[in-house]
Order: sequence, then structure tokens, then C-alpha cells
Amino acid sequence: MADFRAYQPSFTGGELSPALGARVDLAKYQSGLRTALNVFVHPHGGVSNRAGLQFVSEVKDSAKRARLIRFQFNTEQTYILEFGDLYIRIFRDGGLVLSGATPYEVASAYTAAQVQNLVFVQEADVLYLCHVDHPVRKLGRLADNNWTLTTVLFKPLINPPAGTPVVTKPGDTSGKTGYVATTYRYRVSAVADSGEESLPSNAGSVVNDLAIQGGINRVTWTAVTGAARYIVYRNDNGIFGYVGGTTGLAFDDENITPDLSDTPQAGRNPFNAAGNYPRCVTFIEQRLAFASTQNDPQAVWLSQSANYENFGVSSPAKASDAVTFRIRARQVNEIRSMISVRGLLLLTSGSEWIVTGGSTSDAISPSAIKLDNQGYRGAAKVQPIVVGNTVLFAQRLGGVVRDFSYDYTQDSYVGKDLTILARHLFKGREISAWDYAQAPDSVVWVVLDDGALVSLTYMKEQDVWAWTRHESGPGNDAFFEDVTVIEEDGEDVPYFIVRRTVNGVRKRYIERLHSRAFEDVQDAFFVDCGLTYSGPPATTISGLGHLEGQTLVALADGNVVRNLVVTGGAVRLQNAASKIHIGLPVTAAIETLDLDVGQVQGLGTVQGRSKSVSEVTFRVENTRGIFTGPEDGERDGGTLVEYKQRRNENWNEAISLYTGDLTVTPYWDWSTSGSMWVKQFDPLPMTILSIMPDVTLGR
Repeated sequence: MADFRAYQPSFTGGELSPALGARVDLAKYQSGLRTALNVFVHPHGGVSNRAGLQFVSEVKDSAKRARLIRFQFNTEQTYILEFGDLYIRIFRDGGLVLSGATPYEVASAYTAAQVQNLVFVQEADVLYLCHVDHPVRKLGRLADNNWTLTTVLFKPLINPPAGTPVVTKPGDTSGKTGYVATTYRYRVSAVADSGEESLPSNAGSVVNDLAIQGGINRVTWTAVTGAARYIVYRNDNGIFGYVGGTTGLAFDDENITPDLSDTPQAGRNPFNAAGNYPRCVTFIEQRLAFASTQNDPQAVWLSQSANYENFGVSSPAKASDAVTFRIRARQVNEIRSMISVRGLLLLTSGSEWIVTGGSTSDAISPSAIKLDNQGYRGAAKVQPIVVGNTVLFAQRLGGVVRDFSYDYTQDSYVGKDLTILARHLFKGREISAWDYAQAPDSVVWVVLDDGALVSLTYMKEQDVWAWTRHESGPGNDAFFEDVTVIEEDGEDVPYFIVRRTVNGVRKRYIERLHSRAFEDVQDAFFVDCGLTYSGPPATTISGLGHLEGQTLVALADGNVVRNLVVTGGAVRLQNAASKIHIGLPVTAAIETLDLDVGQVQGLGTVQGRSKSVSEVTFRVENTRGIFTGPEDGERDGGTLVEYKQRRNENWNEAISLYTGDLTVTPYWDWSTSGSMWVKQFDPLPMTILSIMPDVTLGR
């Protein structure tokens, strides 16, 4: 027999796969968990139960799937857009935007199935939307309840002068010695304040001979709304070249030699018919980029510089012209996503590429394009996300998530498999949606195709990558379908679409993860699909029709009230309360791995030996109401011991949160594992910073 105290100071390994149960040689084993349910890992090492899910709204039609897309104009004006079957609804600050007394809607061309494959990118008040079965469209915001969805025409935003320029000859040289009748043809374009140039006008002409002294041709045209100046081009052997510019509406040509290296642009719309609609979109170096049509799956198109909807080109090409190129590779693999990181990163179904201007240019241009292969992993259809300067993407096969960042020592993009230690969470599954919440805890929220929800705490610079999993509803019947993250009140807030069965009926609800920042236990929100009542003391809480027939739990003025059944959209409390959070109960749990303390002098390894935990100390932060024991169990199952926490509070006062060390004597038992369970059954916060069990070692 030997007694010793073990110590697990952090949980940054997250939930590890059962296949790693013997890998005590891994550094992650010492900070890992066998079970991490409804918790997340802090980058600094502790583990907390997640906050509850606040009910926002039912989707417009629960019989059909929907999609959530974020729209963020600035830190103060943020929206969640519900894309459903042929409609869009708008949410702001956790509430549905109304038009009068009804939800405001925008008519859409996308079906419920198509919205799942929409790829989008935002610039200021405009959201560009791509789908291979539809022309590119843009969603514009004019006000909270005034949005427009229009088809992008892909032409300059400024028009050329209307009609045909009038060309006269105030310096007519006809009849002079040496006169040779010559036809001069002119075109005029308008230039906006932004610098964008229009397509050229029709060609106006006159017969004169400017080679004779005194010859002058005068070109006049109609004004163009929004024009800051105009450019005049003259034909020379079939090519129109630059002869001058002016802010007025007339220009005199006194035999100026056309500059044939500066020609008017030719209009071009590469996305003008079915089969030519792009699959993905992004911004790169002040250009709007599209890629991968059904007819040309490896092609990429970049707009003119700073003119996002203009794909015009000139001959010869200018540095600011639109750019088109294709990946030339052994296999024709469709481009599935694009991201701007040290160039343009292209993720295809079979490989990864980086596009730059090469060693001779700082930027991509028609004359400076260099494609470098970065690997042959292949990407899934779900769009990648960016964490700092690192790209996270899902592989096409194997349920693998990889990080991808530039390595100076190898002069290429490299990364690691972030799911290798938690493969059990992804076996036979694919990622259907994910998004990144940077503040406050750097967590990636991942929805899998079977409705499961997992989370990844990721902080590359600290080598932190820890997976946990989440469940919701009675019997874990919640099916998560989508997630998107938007900034609200100084935090990144995940919004989910959750499919639930309520009173025998399938419902799809939009729910947001509540903030975990609070000072008083009365403000702790740890219920799912829940709502908050704040007002005069009340015993009857209504407005719960979305949970009809469900058994709920409440935190009423900081006190836990269980077994509340919703009848007629309401529940009744035994005691009145003024601050009530009520919803579906959530159980959070962690289970440590088999105890390992390395080689013990005189004993060797403790693996496989009988062990008993006589006492366990938890270092906690702002915690209340935990259960612990060597085996899993329910609240009254006889295997878990509750820590009785009441200290100096008055009898009718809510128990305060505690920070410090808690010591619990669990039910005595012998096992070869030495692992411990910690569970939170109540809608209360739990943060475990470390676990210190006192262990008796047997044979």
C-alpha cells in the first residue's frame, strides 16, 4: 500500500479518443479528459460548463431547413440573416426585425436545399452571394427593415456618354495644299470619382487632315451623371488609343498621336449564363474574386482593381485590368473555396494552391501570376475559417480538420491534423457548418452532419487545441443544423439552428449562446432553449409555448427550481421571484483519464494497479453545485457526492459562487483506473482549474 497526491493542472488536451487510453507518453495525455460534455476548455487551461442557449425565434417554416449568415457592418451594427426557402429574414440584437407588426422579409431565389451551399463575402453594406445554379447576386442594406437583393450585372457602375459623340472640325484643312482626306473616329469614356472608367461610347467620326497646320477636330458629348472627368480615344489602324482627358464636355484634337498602349476597356461578363455561375467568392488585393463554374471548375476570375463588379479588359492589358487564370494540374478538381492569406489560397477537392504575383511583383496582375502547389489533401465543401493568420479547413475524406499556415523555414504552407487525438468525434461524420468565436475564449463551434455539436478551443501560439462535445434536450434529442458567429456587446456570439421535438412536433429554433460574463449568480444563464423573466416578483411565468409539455428547470433569484412542466405555455413557481432564467436542463460532465504519475520509485508504473481515491481537492473559479465520484451516475444514483457549499449566506439568500479549493470525500471504491467524474446537474456555473486526488495504491 502507498499513498500519494496526484495533480492535473490543466485540461488543454480536451476529450481524447479511447484509442489513446494507453498513450501515457503523450504530453496531451497529462492534460486530457476521457469525457468532456457540455464544457469548453479555456486557453489558459481551465474547463467550464458552457452557458445556456437562449431561445430567439422559430424559423419561418419548421418543415424546411434554413441557414444562418452573418452580416456585420461595424462593431455596433450586426445582423443574423435567416436564409430559408425563397425568403430572407433579419435578426438584430437577438430579436427579429419587424415591418409594422410582422417579420420583415426579403424575397429570395434560393430554395431550402440551395441555401446550404451558398458562399458569400461582405464589403460594407453589400453581401455578394454565389451558387452554381444562380447568377451572382448581392444583398444590400439600406435600413434595418429595408434590404434589396439584386443580380450583379458585371459592368462599370458609371455609364458612357449617351449616343454618339459629335465631331466637328473648327480647323478644317480641306482645300489646302497637300490635303489628304482622312476619316478620324473617336470614342469617349466617363470616369467616376472612384477612378472607375466606363465602357467607351459609340464612335463619332469626321473627315479632315490634321497633318496640315491649323487642323483641329473638336469632339463633344453629353454629360454623364457622376462623372468627374472624361477620356477621349482616337482610332489608329483599327485600334483606339488615348489622346487626352478633360473635365469638360469637349476636346480639341490638334493631331495628337494616339497612345496605343492605353486603350478603352472591353466589357466582359464571364458569368452570363447557366453553367457559368461561380461556386465561391472572396476579396483579394482590392479585387473581387470568383472561382469554379460547372463549365470551368478550375478557373479563377479577379475583377479590376478596386472596381468589384467590373471584369473588363484592355488590349494591351493594364495592371488594373481584370485577371483570369486556371489551375493546370494532373486532375480536374473543382475549386471549393478561396481565402486571402499571403496571396490567394485556393482549396480544391484534391489539392491546395497559393497564388501570388511571383518574385517580380508584389501583387497579382494580368502579367504577374504564379501558382504554387501546397499539398494534395483535398478540401471538403464547407468553407474554411481563419484564426489569426492560420486557416482551418476540413479535408474531403477522413473527417479531418487541419490548420494551414505559412512556415518560413520550409517556404510553404504546412499544418497538422487537429482531430488526430479526438478521432472518435468525427468517425463516419462530416462537418456541415462551423464558425469561430474569437472573444472571449477562442473557440471554434462545429456542427456535424449527424446533428452533433462539438467545439475546439484553438490558440496556435500556445499550442492549445482541445475538443469537447455538447448535447441538448431530453435524451440528447436536439439536432444541430447550423451555426454562425456574430459580434454582440463585445463578445462573439454563436447562433444555432436547433431541431427539437416539442410536444410530439418537430420544430426548428434559432438559439444563441448566452454570455458567460456575470457578476451575480442571479444572472447566470445555464438552460437551453431558455428565456429570462425580469420584473416584479411573479409565480406564473408565461411565454413558454415553444417548450409546451417539456420539463424545465429554472434559476429563480439564484435558487434552483426543478421539475417545472409547461402547460398552456406557462409554468408556476412555488415561490415568487423577480429574475428567472428558465429552460431545458443541461448536464455538464468531465471524466479524467486513467491516473498516471509516471514511474514511482520502488513500484514502477501505477497503470493497472488497484487504486482508491480517498479525497479529492478541486481548484475552482466562480463555481457552485458540483458532484463528484469515481463512477458516472445521476444526482441521486448513489455513485456521486454533492459538495455542500452554503457558507455565510442568510437562509433565504442564494448561495454565492466560490473561488478557491474545495475538498470532497467521494464514495470509497477500488479500481484500476483512478479516474474521477465531475458533474454539474443544475443551471449554475462550474469552472475547474485543477484536480488533486489523494490516492491509495494497492497491488
